[in-house]
Amino acid sequence: MCGIAGMMTSDGRPPSPNVMQAMAEALAHRGPDGVGHYRLGDVAMMQRRLAIIDLVTGDQPLYEPGGAALVANGEIYNYVELRAGMDGTVFSTASDCEVPLHIYRRKGLDFADDLRGMYAIALHDPGARRLVLSRDPFGIKPLYYAETAEGVAFASEPRALIAGGIVEGTPVPQARNELLQLQFTTGRETIFAGIQHVL
Repeated sequence: MCGIAGMMTSDGRPPSPNVMQAMAEALAHRGPDGVGHYRLGDVAMMQRRLAIIDLVTGDQPLYEPGGAALVANGEIYNYVELRAGMDGTVFSTASDCEVPLHIYRRKGLDFADDLRGMYAIALHDPGARRLVLSRDPFGIKPLYYAETAEGVAFASEPRALIAGGIVEGTPVPQARNELLQLQFTTGRETIFAGIQHVL
């Protein structure tokens, strides 16, 4: 289990280092093997790592020659097959999570169509001025976000968004009741006002 978090501001300013630090600390339990940070313009991302694949060169964030950067939580099961089909691509690591970066450069927003596994991915493409959030179709790896006047923030757990001061963490009674009854909430809504699931 790893943890990711980040923010893209709406006014172009760099995200607050204090906010990013608070989110990183809230996710410390998800990754004892390292922490990586990414900052460029109005985007900041971080990852807490639990090293399983590519223990030596798999630290994140990961980069590709076109300038995109990625942080991820999860495992891409078919990464060996995908790598084998990408003739001419130069990989910097042996990480399963580098593959989505190169597929993104070839296929754009359809990059996740080829992935099999359990994952939550945040990808920043500064050339396209785009921050992309994606998670596996079954939602095995959670990914939450909050949109405010300051921008969009995301994290592997709601507690990181609350710790960063992005939202207050006010419970939503109807969603709380649904969680207690079903052991999950349906749709985008979570038990916290202002925090939603990436579907």
